[in-house]
Amino acid sequence: MVILKTDETLDDLLIKGLKLIQKNKGFRFTLDSVLLAHFASVKEGDRIVDLGTGTGVIPLILSTRVNKYRAWGVELQQEIAEMADRSIRMNNLEDAITIYCGDIRDIHRVLGGGTFTLVTANPPYCSPQEGQPSSLESRALARHELACSLEDVVSGASKLLNYQGRFAFIHRAERLPDAFALLRRNQLEPRRLRFIHAFIDKNARHVLVEARKKAAPDLKVLPPLIVYEKPGRYTREILNWYGKEDE
Repeated sequence: MVILKTDETLDDLLIKGLKLIQKNKGFRFTLDSVLLAHFASVKEGDRIVDLGTGTGVIPLILSTRVNKYRAWGVELQQEIAEMADRSIRMNNLEDAITIYCGDIRDIHRVLGGGTFTLVTANPPYCSPQEGQPSSLESRALARHELACSLEDVVSGASKLLNYQGRFAFIHRAERLPDAFALLRRNQLEPRRLRFIHAFIDKNARHVLVEARKKAAPDLKVLPPLIVYEKPGRYTREILNWYGKEDE
């Protein structure tokens, strides 16, 4: 039985029957998390950590892509972590996914450094100086680098990963030079890159990156990911994720 608090909603992810509890007011997951969950290279037997997991949407979607795996979602805010944990249990995935409330900068000491094969992250995109952070804490922390920076996320991923482990994340395209510098500083070599365009004739605003721990340089730039065929209609690739390729 699902017990919702008065400020929560129960939403259908429209992916293999998954349901998600979210705050009615506050941060709610965006398409960016869905794009990342489908971009990351996932393998049977993976040990996965999702940094700044929020609602737990990325581990949930990853559960539809692989059968044998173990995942941990790390969230700083206790109330959000507890909500994500209820979503995991509601979907009967508590044997595969664990939500841990903690700081990503120290999480390797708790979960074990150098023991994971995949780390994912949809980090805050904005520096504290960019715009006015939301008055709602959950939304402010998700959008602005108030509790952690991109450097914290990259460093945290490197500490968790084993040799040749993968780190997949999404960020603003304009931050790509900064991201590459941070990756290499932390022994993470960019290996897969995909730019995201809202429409085929628009510049890329976001980018998906996957790096590998202590790997040789061999960057593959994948075809661009186009989100919308026309206003209000997703492209075939994204519709396929929802089992709606013929619509």
